[in-house]
Amino acid sequence: MKSLFLFLYKFRAFISLVLLEAICAVLIIQNSQYHRAIFFNSSNTLIGSTLTTSDNIVNYFKLKEINKALASDNARLKNSYLAIKDSTNEFQYDSAKKYHYINAKVINNSVNLRNNLLTINIGSENGVKKDMGVIGGRGIVGKTRYVSKHFTVVTSLLHTESMVPATIKDKVNLCTVQWSGVDPYLVDLLYVPRHYTIEEGDSVLTTGYSGIFPENILIGKIHSVDLTHDAPFYNIKVKLINDFYKISFVEVTEFIRVEELDSIQNMAQ
Repeated sequence: MKSLFLFLYKFRAFISLVLLEAICAVLIIQNSQYHRAIFFNSSNTLIGSTLTTSDNIVNYFKLKEINKALASDNARLKNSYLAIKDSTNEFQYDSAKKYHYINAKVINNSVNLRNNLLTINIGSENGVKKDMGVIGGRGIVGKTRYVSKHFTVVTSLLHTESMVPATIKDKVNLCTVQWSGVDPYLVDLLYVPRHYTIEEGDSVLTTGYSGIFPENILIGKIHSVDLTHDAPFYNIKVKLINDFYKISFVEVTEFIRVEELDSIQNMAQ
């Protein structure tokens, strides 16, 4: 307490000046409409700026929850869209390829290995089964491999054993995407016959033939094209639309009529 009184006594002149200036300012604001308007406009601007900054900081720390909510809404909207589409196009071919989307978060992801895997935070309890497609970001991610009650390990598209049926938009109906194990941004596009005219920038899409991925999901764009004199197929590199270093939220795609499809295909064999 003694230190406080010594401090006040030492700075008594400065404190008195500040108090008098504050009193003068209050009197001026109260008795002058012009100064009162300037004061309230300035204070509102300052308060608004402070609240905006505070809100931005709060939202920054809520990005995880916001992203999760957006991912859930995205999956829900896709399911709603497909339900509406099927109810209005019951006899069209597309209705035979109905997919249900299950939202999930990536909790582990390898990118720099030759055979990369992801782990997601849902499992059999959520309806996940082996060999379901996984999409995320803007393209495909991989296929479910090991499923426990609460978790699932996914074979990444960046896995040398992963082969995905694909199509080159408006040009080639069927080819195959496979990773060489080198560059996580590039994959090989196999079995494209030389009689097609292929150009850099062509879109590579999923076919939907396997029942694992919905059709027409963008896999990537053709990055380079090479054709030797006597080769029957092109040597093509595709730049992936997805950056696997940034995959956070994904959706497991469930082909609802997979059992019916497998049954009739087995009958035909």
